[in-house]
Amino acid sequence: MAVLLDEVAVALRPMGVLAVTGSDRLTYLHSLLSQDLEHARAGSVADFLYLDAKGTALAEGRAIVVGDAVLLAVPHDVTQSLSDALGRFTFLLQAETADRSANWTLASARGPAPVDHPGARSEPMTVAPAGDGFVVRDRSGGVDLVGPRPWIDERILAAGWPPASAEDWEAWRISSGVPAWGSEIAPGRRAQELGLLPTHVHMRKGCYPGQESIAKIYNLGRPRRALAVVEFAGEVTAGELVAVDGKSGEITSAAAAGAAWVALALVPVGPDGAVAGDGSVTAGNVRGRIRKRVGDGQAIQGV
Repeated sequence: MAVLLDEVAVALRPMGVLAVTGSDRLTYLHSLLSQDLEHARAGSVADFLYLDAKGTALAEGRAIVVGDAVLLAVPHDVTQSLSDALGRFTFLLQAETADRSANWTLASARGPAPVDHPGARSEPMTVAPAGDGFVVRDRSGGVDLVGPRPWIDERILAAGWPPASAEDWEAWRISSGVPAWGSEIAPGRRAQELGLLPTHVHMRKGCYPGQESIAKIYNLGRPRRALAVVEFAGEVTAGELVAVDGKSGEITSAAAAGAAWVALALVPVGPDGAVAGDGSVTAGNVRGRIRKRVGDGQAIQGV
């Protein structure tokens, strides 16, 4: 039995937490990030990208809108650079950024069904205050705890969740088709091919870094490859080439999941956006089958 996939467990994740406060915080973040935050209400949650002018991701994370702040949960290795960037562009706006990462962290509880937890709202991508921290309902039905480490430890102990390792988290993430910073979200890869438009981008907003690149690719053509969840009969590794109907793609992440292996792979697609062939792939001598494309079946925001 695999924790997170077959039973509820909790993973402590290496994330940084930035708190953006001030009366102009939503307007300010709206001007820099890929999501519509200007109209966000307290209690809402949105994943975002921070892009350069060419559409390359400089950071990604989750914006958690609470009463007096917006909490940005981001990978540890971009916490400082994003904090510095947010501090540079405030000009005359009332928006201040504080790094809470020394005392705050994030823990994610996942399972084969929606996770029950006191204070968690039922609607996906929502947040509720709970004592010293916050309880987020993920789009998967899981729960994220964001707050001081002692508060998180108390919540985990009360819930009775067993711990999940980093390897367990990778198996859940890959099986669920969740792109990760540094593995899938990396230089040279666009939001469209990674299936991030439904989750990380609002297409109706404009005037943020990288917006023109996002709009141009969306309006004028389709990426030549798409990120997909692939199940393999044996062990595969990130960086391996995969063959799909005579064309090649690349595995970006891989993990053991029970008796099989799962991977996220960039696979070639035709002009119509469809994967060629019958969904069969090979990596070396290991056969696999595409389980789903990341982002399929999810509505694109603002379209």
